[in-house]
Formats: sequence, structure tokens, C-alpha cells
Amino acid sequence: MTSEQPEPVVPTATYRLQLQPAFPFAAAAAAVPYLASLGVSHLHLSPVLEAVPGSLHGYDVVDHARVRDELGGEEGLRALARTAREHGLGLVVDIVPNHMAMVPRHNHALWEVLREGPASPYARWFDIDWEAQDGKLLLPVLAHPVGKELGRLKVDGDVLHYYDHAFPLREGTGKLPLPRLLDAQWYRPVWWRLARTDLNYRRFFSISELIGVRVEDPEVFEATHAKMLQLLREGVIDGLRVDHPDGLADPDAYLDRLHAATGGRWTVVEKILSDGEHLPPSWPVAGTTGYDALRHVDGLFTDPAGAGELLEQYRRFAAPQTDRGGDWAATVRR
Repeated sequence: MTSEQPEPVVPTATYRLQLQPAFPFAAAAAAVPYLASLGVSHLHLSPVLEAVPGSLHGYDVVDHARVRDELGGEEGLRALARTAREHGLGLVVDIVPNHMAMVPRHNHALWEVLREGPASPYARWFDIDWEAQDGKLLLPVLAHPVGKELGRLKVDGDVLHYYDHAFPLREGTGKLPLPRLLDAQWYRPVWWRLARTDLNYRRFFSISELIGVRVEDPEVFEATHAKMLQLLREGVIDGLRVDHPDGLADPDAYLDRLHAATGGRWTVVEKILSDGEHLPPSWPVAGTTGYDALRHVDGLFTDPAGAGELLEQYRRFAAPQTDRGGDWAATVRR
């Protein structure tokens, strides 16, 4: 980028691009002339930070300090920004403050927590209840109860393997017999079904592969936002789209901190407003990503007369109990 950065432009219309290894920054740059001809002001990029290898969406972040290599790395992103500027476009980028990928072999911070337990400097990053499960982090990754899976758990040096999973071993435990070795770790691999009842880390909705991040901690905020804030300061990107702010412990405080850190840069949130719900007026954002508007647009193409027939067919086919899907109000009460 040039030493004199252009003043950020407030988007008037965005075109979203879903980046993935098969559609990296270079492919996005090749599409810029056509996209500019549509009349948009900005490209809205899916998450650009390092994610699980092969990820098709990028929301499974593993490293907040790096732009994703599979997309072309930071140089590729900067090259895309230059091409976009040449055609009068800016960039808006998705950020994911709420969670990271629960894939230790790719998530260095999580790897260190599994190896060192609550004493790890990264332990404060994650929403883990260390007082539950006898001080062990529950890992619901086994296909069956652990007794049936012992033969598939393999030790290689200081690493425990289970199919394509890899977990670090606590120092000095690598030569223990397997049952004792498992007991000696800061984590406990268990049958995946136990995630329904025994999980002791916050996850994204019911997705155990995404672990909650304590972004309300100022140090965690700084560590997980430094790269994106740098890209904003240097004019590589113009604005942000915040993924799932409702999942945060304190959305108001987070958005206030983000607003201050970006100098009030244009930011929108993925807040899905239900009928009659309004965006909290205290949030210092430019609005939502438009699900509420899309609901009205979709209504133009939906025949409400068909809803009753679909509901009756569903009830006949699925035969749900009244308070388990058969009746909405009763289900909500339950």
C-alpha cells in the first residue's frame, strides 16, 4: 500500500464474496472489474484470518495473528485491496469474536491449554469451567464410550492420536500405560454424545467443534483483534461485519471497545432481528447485515396460504408431541 492511505469510505452497497481455497484473494481480484460495474461500493469478504485447513467458510478461526495462507496470505489480501481501490471499491471484512475452532492440532492457543491446563497463559482465552469434570476439559470426540475406543487411542512421543485428532500430552506422562496416561491429562476424551449433558466449555450454539472465546477480557480482545485493527489503520480494509454478537458475554461492552479501537470505523453486526425487535440503541454500529430487510423481501415470494397445508402435512408425517414441535406456543413454554 502507499504511504498515504485513502480516507475510508462509508459503504453504500456491498457484494459478499465467500472466500475458500478454491476461490482465494487472487480469484476475488479477477472478479473486481465485473463487480465494480454492478454499482457496489465495497466487497464484503468472509473471514480472512487463519482457519482450519480446507475450510470452505473460514468461521473456524485458529490464529487471529495471520491472514489465511490458503487464500494467499496477507500479501494476497493487500493485492486485492489495491485492485479494488483501482476500480473505486473498498473492502469490508467479517470478524469472528465469539469462538475459535476446537481443533488443537491447528489452534496453538488451545493446544497449550490442553498441555498445561489452567496454568497456561492461554487458559484465560477460553470459556472453560475448570471446577467441573474434576478439573479436566471434556473433549467429546470418541465414536463410542472410552472403554470401546482404547485400542484406537495411540501415543506417539508427546502426542495422543485418535483417528485424525491430535492432543498434546502433559509433560512427563508419555510413557504411562494408556488408562493412567488418560487420567493424567488436563482433558478427557469422551463419547461424543456426552456433549449434550456434560460439556464444560462454552461452544457456538450446539457445535462442539467451536469453542467460546472470552473476548470480554481486554488482553484477549487485544490479542484476537490486533491484526484486523492493523489492516484498518493501514487502509487495507474500510469496515467490519461482526459475526454473532449475541453469543458474547457482554455485547454492549464489546462493541464499545471495538468502536473505540477502530476510531469509530463503519461496522455492522449479524444481529437477526425477529418481528417487532429493534437493534439496541446503545450499540455503536451502523446497523445489521440485513436479515430483517431480507425477511420482508422474501415475504414477497412466499404465499402465506400454503403455510397451513405445510403445517398439517408436517404434523401428519412427523407426529410430534404437542409441546415438542406439534404446537409452537406449547413448545416454547416447555
